[in-house]
Amino acid sequence: MPLRTTLLSIGTFSALAATSMVSGHRAPSAVPAAAPVAASASRLEPAAKVDDAVAAAVIESITRQFDTTDVVVQLARVNVRPASIQDRQVTGEGRLRIDGAGEWIPFHFDAMYDTASAEVSYPQLDLGGGASAPVRGGSPIAASLDQQVTRAMKSEFQSQPVRWSMRAIRATDLGRFTRVQGSGVADFGSDGSSPAQVEGLYDTIAKRWVRVHYELGPAPAGSAFASL
Repeated sequence: MPLRTTLLSIGTFSALAATSMVSGHRAPSAVPAAAPVAASASRLEPAAKVDDAVAAAVIESITRQFDTTDVVVQLARVNVRPASIQDRQVTGEGRLRIDGAGEWIPFHFDAMYDTASAEVSYPQLDLGGGASAPVRGGSPIAASLDQQVTRAMKSEFQSQPVRWSMRAIRATDLGRFTRVQGSGVADFGSDGSSPAQVEGLYDTIAKRWVRVHYELGPAPAGSAFASL
């Protein structure tokens, strides 16, 4: 499959009610492709169109990361590259709005699309939006995020002990929502430990987390925590 690039403007997709708001990198869930969605008439490259079924599957998988039934996702510059005979790497950027309120939140994503099953693996989602500032470790929002991550890790690693320790945390004001990023260590006792990165989106009006995600491994180069 050749490299494909397009500009999509997609309507509202509802996340499933059973979807957990906390998601771990070690437990990806494949998402069936949704029905084909009509792309915007505005195309960056009319001769190289991304398959609408792929875009719809990506959007559906993104909405499942949020604990809400109303997530509007708009994709832009979706790139599809061959990863193997069967798989395609899908990367790109876009923006989203939650519950029809607040500001649009920009994001980048990276996912894998299985052409045989027409499924998209759990995408890596990087929320953007302004400069971040350090957060005091004992603050209410830091303690709340710490509890969410601890609960998620204990749920995933039920057969072994795990203890999460937050080392650094930063927050970005997005109006109604606050994006919180953290870096720390997951201690698995005799099995060793692993650095981990966490990201959450907190609704300051509803006073609840609409997304909490953690990923085991060191911080990517260029991130706020790469040198910690």
